[in-house]
Order: sequence, then C-alpha cells, then structure tokens
Amino acid sequence: MSTIVLFRGKAGTGKSTLSMELAKRMNVVVLHKDDIYDSVAEYVSDHGARNKICFEFLYKFLQHVLASNSAVMLDFGLNNADDVMKLRSWIVERNGELKVIHCMCSDDSMWSERLSQRSGNPRPNQLITDLTQLKAHYKAIHNEFIENELVIDTVRDIEFSIERILSFLNGETAS
Repeated sequence: MSTIVLFRGKAGTGKSTLSMELAKRMNVVVLHKDDIYDSVAEYVSDHGARNKICFEFLYKFLQHVLASNSAVMLDFGLNNADDVMKLRSWIVERNGELKVIHCMCSDDSMWSERLSQRSGNPRPNQLITDLTQLKAHYKAIHNEFIENELVIDTVRDIEFSIERILSFLNGETAS
C-alpha cells in the first residue's frame, strides 16, 4: 500500500522546512507545489490557471506513485479541508493511505517575520508577504482541522516537531 504524506497549512507556517528535513531522514521524495507553480509562472500569467496545472499534475503524479506502491511526501498548502477530504477519498479508492500533517504558527510575530523575509525576493507563488493580508485572504476558506491529521505548531523546536511527526507516521499519535 502506498503512503502519501501531506504537509498542509498556510503560507509561512513551516511546511517546506519540516517536509524537507523529514524527507532527508526518511529518504523519501518531496513534491513541492511551489516548484510546479513557479515552473509554469513564466508561461502562464493567470494565478488560477497555474493552480489548476499544479493540481492536475498532482493527481497524475499520484496515479504513478500509487501504481508503483511507493511513498511520497507532498508540500501542498491544501488549506481547504474539503480539498483534503477529496484527496484522501481519491487515494483510498486506489488502495493508498494519506497521512496529513497540518502546520500552523501560533506566534504572529514569528509568522510575520517568516513572511517578511520573502518580501525582498518573493517566488511567483509567494504572492502575499504580509500577515494581515494573508489572514484576510484565507478568511473565506474552509480551513478547519480534519479528523486524524497531526497538527504541528512550528513555534516549537524542529527536532520536537520531527519526533512528533515520526511517531504519528508510525501510528503512535494523532491530534
């Protein structure tokens, strides 16, 4: 059975940092949505079209992962809980398993600083680098926690977070 590990959460919450560190330790590939989005940005000007390409690629890629009975990590914001449930159902229908890690940052000053660091040289998918604007952007999105996902507050030490994630992936804990 393929295991897909999804890191989800709002911009600047530490998804990429955690997924890359965990991937090194587990020797698993991470597919970053930003890499796909940024790759097409030069050719596709519309944000919505770029996102559509990202998700079409994601599902095609996952078909191959599931067919080969492999494991992969995804660094895809997927802030809308309904989108996560749709992805989970799609994976389960194909005899895979989705483990979800929801990254958040409870310290607004830390979160704001992370976003501010991007403002000097933002990548194409880093459209919002101000915390107030980011919170306004996400206000209308169905962004609640879902059953059986691990919630990681990235104000904690990275080692603590990685240990919690490893325990979760081994079936030892969920929150």
